[in-house]
Amino acid sequence: MTERPEIAEAGAEPAPGVDPAAMTMALGVASRERADNFLEEQTRLVRLQAEELSHELDVRRWSLWVRHLSGLLKLTLEIGLAVVGLGIAAFIAAAIWNAAHAEGLVIEPFSVPPDLANRGITGQVVASQMLDQLTIMQNSTQSARPARSYINSWGDDLKVEIPETGVSVGEAYRFLRRWLGHETHVSGEVIRTPTGIAVTARTGGSSGATVRGAESDLDALIVRSAEQIYRITQPDRYARYLFFPRPGLTTPRFDEARAILNQMARDAAPAEKRWAWIGLGVLGRYQADFSGASMAYRRAAAMENFIPNTGLALTETEISHPEYALSMVRAWQGKPGDLDPSFVDIVRNSADYLIAFLLNDYQAAANLSRRGVELGPRASLTGREDYQNKLIYILSLLHDGVNIRAYSAGLPPVQAPIDDAQRKITHVRAEGELGHYQTVVDLEPEAEKTANAVGDAFLVKDTFELKLRPLLALAKAKTGDIAGAQTLIAASPLDCYDCVRMRALIAEVAKQPAQADAWFARALHDAPSIPRAYSDWGKVLLERGRPDAAIAKLRQANEKGPHFADPLVYWGEALMAKNRSHLALAKFVEAEKYAPNWGRLYLKWGEALAYSGKPDEARRQFARAATLDLTPGEKSELAGMHPN
Repeated sequence: MTERPEIAEAGAEPAPGVDPAAMTMALGVASRERADNFLEEQTRLVRLQAEELSHELDVRRWSLWVRHLSGLLKLTLEIGLAVVGLGIAAFIAAAIWNAAHAEGLVIEPFSVPPDLANRGITGQVVASQMLDQLTIMQNSTQSARPARSYINSWGDDLKVEIPETGVSVGEAYRFLRRWLGHETHVSGEVIRTPTGIAVTARTGGSSGATVRGAESDLDALIVRSAEQIYRITQPDRYARYLFFPRPGLTTPRFDEARAILNQMARDAAPAEKRWAWIGLGVLGRYQADFSGASMAYRRAAAMENFIPNTGLALTETEISHPEYALSMVRAWQGKPGDLDPSFVDIVRNSADYLIAFLLNDYQAAANLSRRGVELGPRASLTGREDYQNKLIYILSLLHDGVNIRAYSAGLPPVQAPIDDAQRKITHVRAEGELGHYQTVVDLEPEAEKTANAVGDAFLVKDTFELKLRPLLALAKAKTGDIAGAQTLIAASPLDCYDCVRMRALIAEVAKQPAQADAWFARALHDAPSIPRAYSDWGKVLLERGRPDAAIAKLRQANEKGPHFADPLVYWGEALMAKNRSHLALAKFVEAEKYAPNWGRLYLKWGEALAYSGKPDEARRQFARAATLDLTPGEKSELAGMHPN
């Protein structure tokens, strides 16, 4: 057997005859080949593993992207479903809220005979005509109270089917309104009768009201049925509809309106009773029954949750309760309440006018009167005519007779007897404020005669007792009839501020200063915020030769009404009486801003300039005074002025 040579162990001695260097080289070459082969195999293996790892990473990356996309889609779907759910919930909540707050009048199709329906007069047509008539009546009714809406019931059928119910959205919403809301539903029928047709309209569960007539009168029957619906659903507005001026109304139905409001005040819910009393107040104001209107408004004011209104303030002004009127209109400004949007500017203008008038800011009151005329027929109970008369009277309080004549000449002729009476009364009052007392005595009887001829549209008692006769009494006193004046003024009520002022002025003319002072003190007690009695008392004290006492009262008047020209002018005269004409000039300059066309202002201004050694300037003021309205005494005084 051939023996295999053994490999020498490391460190062993090489076999004899073998070259150690050659053997080491041979072994090194063999090891490199084996190492290279091993490295090449490992490299190939690493490459294969890298390829597999890369493929696995690609697969994993794709898997992660798909999972991420799936998550995004799922999240989007969930968000979308949540949004849809919230939208549906919001829609349902809004529908429920709206249904719960529905307070309109819903008119449903009427039942009609088949032959009428075949001719086009269907139940829907009858309901539409009823709706048209109610809309006309509502639009022609003047009321600052927001009107209820009239809803055509078939207009809500949206025809969108609710899944698995077969009920449309419109039907479901109508059900909610009936269930949760406070709507008044109107239904009815048209039937044939032996003599024609009958139209019955019923609201809610009422038995309904039936009107009968010929078939040719169907339109008129629908109008009458609409009136019945209007009366039942909105009695206070219907009452106004019966007497307020409107197209087609020739004779106001005052008694019927009053009966409706009185029944409402007795039987209605508390909130509606308040509106009934306000309606009676409006009716009283319209007929010039201001005492009755005041009683009605005060009944409303005594009720819980009363919202102040300008009607009460206007009424109290008419019966000469200025302090209470001022408190009411200021309360309204602080809490105006809900108003029909079309009346906001009208009521605000009225409130602003009242405050200006009561505080004797007559320039502002004149501007607001002009704006009232511009606002149109609805600006006052009697329309533009009321503000036209207000402007004439305010101009007289500004002592502006020139512009009164110019403005009056441009007014159109009156159309109604009540307007004729009111205009004549206004002119009498204006002549009194201008100091033309003989003209008052001459014109007052004709004004009363004209007013008495108007009828129940103008109940004249308050106007005569509170406005005309006290002024006539003062005019009689100023023209020498003291006894007649005292007899006439004694009949005036003691809770009338202007009547008490007149009593004071008449007592002064009658040389009864103690009585005059007592009446002035009473006027100040009754209306401490109103400037006019302070000013009147100051003027009287000045005429008595007591300039210091006069200035004290006039200063109070100026504090109460800083835009009132009268106390400023009399204050200037009092300073002149104290030989301080140079100080009076400042008062006249200020007064000119508030009464720029007052003849007496420029007469006294000229006097002060003359006393101050300024004759040229004085002549200019005298020339200005000569172009303006002056009393007979002022004209004589002007004629005697000859500044050097």
